[in-house]
Amino acid sequence: MGAYTWHEGLEEAVELDDEWLVFHPGRFTVTKLNESGGVCWDLLRQPQTPDHLAEELVRLYAIDERDAQADVSLFLSHMLELGLIRHAG
Repeated sequence: MGAYTWHEGLEEAVELDDEWLVFHPGRFTVTKLNESGGVCWDLLRQPQTPDHLAEELVRLYAIDERDAQADVSLFLSHMLELGLIRHAG
């Protein structure tokens, strides 16, 4: 399974009250992430596989592994669509 990481130039993110705001300077957009999205975002500083992200969510939030995998899949798809992450490699 492939790994993902931040898109170059997207180091601008702020954590406020368990939410994250991610700034995309090229598109002039701000994306708000909830707490678990912020966990994934922070981990994506370095290349991460979807399985590793899901494992972290299971560990931190004691959620079902299938739910974590589905959440991560949706998160990654959305973040790719917004141009905030890329395939690492």
